[in-house]
Amino acid sequence: MGIFTASDKVKFKILKEDACEATFSVEIPAALADAENHNALLRLQQRAKLPGFRPGKAPLELVRRQFGAHLSDEVLDHFAHKHVPEALRELKLSPVATPVITDISLEAGKPLRFQVRVEVPPRVAPKDYSSLKLTRKSYPATDKAVQARLEELREAHARLERAVEQTVAKNHYVVIDYGAWRGGKALPNAKGSNELVDMSSEQTVAGLSDGLLGLKRGESKEITVKLGGQDAQMKVTVVEIKTKVIPALDKEFAKDMGFETLEELQAKLKEVVAAEGQNRGERELSEQLEAELLKSNRIPVPPSLVAAQLEHMLARLQRQLLGDRGEFSSKQIEDLKAKLRPQAEDQVRISFLLPAIAEREKLAVADAEFQAELEKSVAAAQTDDKKESVRRMFSERREEVMGMIRDRKTLAFLRDKAAITEVPGDDKP
Repeated sequence: MGIFTASDKVKFKILKEDACEATFSVEIPAALADAENHNALLRLQQRAKLPGFRPGKAPLELVRRQFGAHLSDEVLDHFAHKHVPEALRELKLSPVATPVITDISLEAGKPLRFQVRVEVPPRVAPKDYSSLKLTRKSYPATDKAVQARLEELREAHARLERAVEQTVAKNHYVVIDYGAWRGGKALPNAKGSNELVDMSSEQTVAGLSDGLLGLKRGESKEITVKLGGQDAQMKVTVVEIKTKVIPALDKEFAKDMGFETLEELQAKLKEVVAAEGQNRGERELSEQLEAELLKSNRIPVPPSLVAAQLEHMLARLQRQLLGDRGEFSSKQIEDLKAKLRPQAEDQVRISFLLPAIAEREKLAVADAEFQAELEKSVAAAQTDDKKESVRRMFSERREEVMGMIRDRKTLAFLRDKAAITEVPGDDKP
């Protein structure tokens, strides 16, 4: 074992510190670096498989020549794993992403030097948040709104019946068998049977509805459609023509919905519309509050957190729009990222602003509040397994849940401090 002196102390030094990034140097004394180089070489010797030598018996110099690059990596990994966390603590840096090691200098008999670049949280000094001017829109459950919801309910419970008409029209639903090709080659995932086509839907494949118009049951036709933004040929066969039958708004319909009378159904829908209107008003108020808060607090944000938020938003959007039916193209992803980036940046800003305001205003979260949130979530779970899963999640992600409660309290604090003007909202959803 080597004997090391005070001069063998590992040194850390901040080289550069910007709004969301810091670069520091790490210097490992030559004695320590050489000792670890030798230890790593011995470990490599035990694993090395070289012609003419049994494992562990190859000469050290031969191992060094054969595995020099790997040896350097192993030495660097050893010191980085050991000393980068130590440097972060000593330099009081809190990384938000994996540190990146650069500018490595490793030579025998000399100190090992490398630099570490790390993204860090921005310094946040929130301002102009205690007297925001906001507008809360009200969305009452008017007769018009309730009637519109009744019509939506009727539409949702409509049934498809065989059409009396013999040829396809714009108001029909058509069951088809189809196959598509381009340039004489069948397209993947472009063949199916008994597929339902809503002739009035704008979501239908471009060219398909027009091509089906006027066809009779059992009739086939080749038509030109747009698939993936390009022309393709599609052969369709009309299996069946259906029409939508909307149920009458009467007592029987109310009973089908679980109510004795139409008046009871309307009363329940009025409650639902009122609750939704209140939730909408509060949601819009929160969005407006955050937008106003951001006007005076355009803090810089770490690029890696913005990138992660963008990926989260894209994944959610893809699930909403495509489900299991496919993925966005590279071009769509590029366009969506450009469009969503400002929103992602603002969401990351809010994630730093709210905790900073909470700290300044001493808005702490008590254990009782955490317990109440846990009990509420457990009560909402439907089965014992799900209840246990909720308890486990709260235990494993306690800090995250506490942060969520803290942010909610902070938003409530800001709403209480704000000057809120009540105005009627529009009828649009």
